[in-house]
Amino acid sequence: MSDNRLVLTNYKHGVLSFLMQNNRMESVSFCKEHKEGDIGNIYVAKVINIVPNINAAFIYYQPNMRGYLPINPHYTPIMLNRTYDGRILAGDEIIVQMEKEAIRTKDAVFTVNLSLSGKYCVVTNANSKKSVSNKVSKNYKNALQQTIPADTELGIIVRTNAQQLIETTPEYAEILQKEYQMLIDQMYRLIHDGTHRTCYSLLYKAPDAYLTDIRDAYFDEYDSIITDDRQLYDQLSDFLQIYSPKMLSMLSLYKDESYPLRKLYSIDTKIQELLVPRVWLKSGAYLVIEQTEAMYVIDVNSGKNNTNKNNDEYIWQINAEAAREIIRQITLRNLSGIIMVDFINMESQERNERLLDELRHLAHNDRILTTIVDMTPLGLVEITRKKTKKALKEQIN
Repeated sequence: MSDNRLVLTNYKHGVLSFLMQNNRMESVSFCKEHKEGDIGNIYVAKVINIVPNINAAFIYYQPNMRGYLPINPHYTPIMLNRTYDGRILAGDEIIVQMEKEAIRTKDAVFTVNLSLSGKYCVVTNANSKKSVSNKVSKNYKNALQQTIPADTELGIIVRTNAQQLIETTPEYAEILQKEYQMLIDQMYRLIHDGTHRTCYSLLYKAPDAYLTDIRDAYFDEYDSIITDDRQLYDQLSDFLQIYSPKMLSMLSLYKDESYPLRKLYSIDTKIQELLVPRVWLKSGAYLVIEQTEAMYVIDVNSGKNNTNKNNDEYIWQINAEAAREIIRQITLRNLSGIIMVDFINMESQERNERLLDELRHLAHNDRILTTIVDMTPLGLVEITRKKTKKALKEQIN
């Protein structure tokens, strides 16, 4: 029987949330307090300059905080200083939303297509398309499509979570329509408010990542949600009441002061293990995870047990074990961009293909788009993972 516990606690001037599956950490997220610039935040920004050859603009979304804005001709921006005439010009004041955090030397990325997310749908302002997620089974698409209101100029996308709702809840249409209307009303209020605000105003503060992780989860993804902080407990309770009332019964407040939550789950030890390069495997082999300017590099080493190092079956067992741990570490550490993995060389082309298939199968469960590209002639496996927010090490440090 599985035991999936989502644990949330205060950690280094922020909130640490992590998923324990049968006493093993499988995902972790850190959200710093009073952080400037979160994904999903909506601002009144000022355009600094236009770069025609890359069809983009640079903006200030806060004083002296620069962002990158790709210009999409299909999206009509909301302008405060003039009527939009098909052009975005230096000096324009426009409403933008952060899509990607600033990572190292790269500016945060923004869009003029504002979106607000609920558990079951996303409402957008610059794209009026109304559709159902491609991940939803064909058996349910038509029924879900019929629940979308046609009398709004806003775009609506029904999320994958709606499939579980329609499978388990007879009154699914009523629940969906209630969420549609809540987000539509919120979007119109936000736009109206934004047109009367000054430059650099924060119009919408996106929910913290630990809240959206819970909102986006399936009903059966967690068996329990535990925190040892009363203020955090109250915040979670209020949030679940709005977005996922069915999950309220999972929430509990840990009160044993004689044995703190931090000690119960060895939090300091587990986090420290995610900040160092070396990761030991059960077989005695180990991984070395290092960051360069351009990419992450992961090296698989046979380690302590070299007795069968020339045996192809033995090498396959190490590589297969390493593949499972590599995908886990990529998720836990939130590595993104280009990731090159140097597995132990195998003579068998069939086993190389099996290794790639295993990696693709493991990566399929990642919420963030992860692609196993191929194996290079030098035997390196190239992986790409969509960049959204900073790696765990950068978040904590």
